[in-house]
Amino acid sequence: MNGLQLPARLDIDQVVDHSFKDYHTKGFDYLCLHRSPEETIKLYFFDGDVSKLPEVVAPHDHRYDFETWVAAGASENVWFTRSETEGEIFNWFEYRTMLNGGDGFTFAGEEQLVERNRSRFEKGESYYMQADDLHTIRIVQPETLLILVQFEDVYPLGKPTSTFCKGNAPSLEGLYSKFTADEVISRLRKFEARTGIQFGANGSSVAA
Repeated sequence: MNGLQLPARLDIDQVVDHSFKDYHTKGFDYLCLHRSPEETIKLYFFDGDVSKLPEVVAPHDHRYDFETWVAAGASENVWFTRSETEGEIFNWFEYRTMLNGGDGFTFAGEEQLVERNRSRFEKGESYYMQADDLHTIRIVQPETLLILVQFEDVYPLGKPTSTFCKGNAPSLEGLYSKFTADEVISRLRKFEARTGIQFGANGSSVAA
């Protein structure tokens, strides 16, 4: 993964503070390796049944630009655009994340979306997304691992993002639970074993 710079050493306590199990959907876990206003580095683990989950999340946009790398396995990225003349009708929801004090999803109307591109990315490949781009992802191999590099916010924290659903807004019940330090270390070891990338660590919660 040429051009991708990961932290050489990790503070496990900081990783625990900013990481979540079942991030946006069940079975999609997220470790935050580094967080700053300019750049945030995340690892995503998917342990669900890929045959039963066509898409991980509903089509949505973001507050920030980002780049996603496939560290193991394979995934598809699906791009959408709004249209007044073609496509499928979706319910449009504004989303304010509860992780930052928001109230979740609010119905905002209907929109027509058109799928413009669907591309498969395998280990070592990456794609870049702008904040306004609409997309979803599909995991196509079990135990796929993704690295997301999130750049500086384009829009302020209080501005909602958009999510598009065929029916009701996704349920947030049971999501965003916390890791223990031991669970974080176990996930990092799994990541290292599957990718060959090695992390050092410091902090009070580090296993041998």
